[in-house]
Amino acid sequence: MAVEAVEEVPEPAPAAPSGRPAVGPRTKGRRRRVTAPWNLAQPPTLPPPLPAARRCTHCASEVTPQWRQGPLGPRSLCNACGVRYKTGRLLPEYRPANSPTFSPLLHSNSHRRVMQIRLRSESEGEGEGASPAVRANAKARRAERAAARLAAKKDGGAPAPAPAPAPAPAQAALP
Repeated sequence: MAVEAVEEVPEPAPAAPSGRPAVGPRTKGRRRRVTAPWNLAQPPTLPPPLPAARRCTHCASEVTPQWRQGPLGPRSLCNACGVRYKTGRLLPEYRPANSPTFSPLLHSNSHRRVMQIRLRSESEGEGEGASPAVRANAKARRAERAAARLAAKKDGGAPAPAPAPAPAPAQAALP
C-alpha cells in the first residue's frame, strides 16, 4: 500500500465586512523585532566617554547635583551659585563652603555674612583709590552710625526709640 502525500491548501480568508478580502491579522503598523541568535559574537563595545570636567564659572566647584544657567549661558553655574544668580543675590563675596576657592576671610555662604564682608571692604576702601560714590556712601553710613550712637547715649544707653504714632482723636468718655 502506498501512502499518498496529501497537501493541504489553505482556504482563502473570508471577506471582511468592508468588502475587501482579509489578508491576515492587523498589526497596527508595528513591526516584529528580528532577534539575533545568541551564538553570534557581539561586536566589542567601547566604554562610554567620560563627561568633560565642568567647573562653575563663579566658585570653581566641579561637583554639584545640578548645573544651572548663568550669565555665560546654560550649565555654567553650580546649583548653589545658580540659585543665587536667579534671585539676583550672586555677589563676588559669595562662595559655597565646599568650593575650592572658599576663604573664610573673603567669602561666605550666608547672605548676612556676605553683606557684612561687603560693608567692611567698602569702609576700608574710603582712601584715595576708592571711587567718589563709595566714599560718599561710606561717609553717609558713618554719619548715620554716629547719630545713632549719640542718640543712644542721650537716652541712657538704650537704642533710639521709633517715633511714636500720632495720638488717636479723643473719644467721649463712657459713663
